Amino acid sequence: MSVSELDILIWIRDNMSSAAMDAASEAADLLAGGAFTYALSLLLLIPRRTRPLGVLMLLSEALCDLIGGPLKAVTARDRPFEDYPVDLIISRPSDYSFPSGHTANAFALAFSVLCFDRRYGVAAMAFATFVAFSRLYLFVHWPTDVIAGAIMAAACVFAVRSLMKSRLEGNRRWQKFLDSDVRSAIRAKRG
Repeated sequence: MSVSELDILIWIRDNMSSAAMDAASEAADLLAGGAFTYALSLLLLIPRRTRPLGVLMLLSEALCDLIGGPLKAVTARDRPFEDYPVDLIISRPSDYSFPSGHTANAFALAFSVLCFDRRYGVAAMAFATFVAFSRLYLFVHWPTDVIAGAIMAAACVFAVRSLMKSRLEGNRRWQKFLDSDVRSAIRAKRG
């Protein structure tokens, strides 16, 4: 027996619906929208200590948007609520489904923070994972949409961080951030 993406969405809707999940998913919808994540990136540009993180987040999110927008237009994938009518608890999105922009925003933020600070990065990854789940719960994305959004974000953060490393190598102010990675941060904590 094969399980379709629609079966997954219906199972989530039938088995996990609650007022608390509705409220949390609506909040995730607002927080992972571009306005909040871009504003956070801009705020992180102000303090010198977090400036590299702000640059990484801002450029990664912008790259996700530059790729994701045209990809939505090319794939022209209908959203789940168009194939299976349900009452939405958020405003009806008017664009196409693939890939999930909210998921890409959340994971661009999370992967960027993970590069900068492991503790906060783990929390940011939990947030991004909930955002991805909430897109399914809200019936506005297919499972493959959120997977693609997360993969796209990871690729964008990797590309931007690599570009920053190549362009800013030797700059003492940025070197600590550019040299850091999760493995070295874990080793430093254990040692």
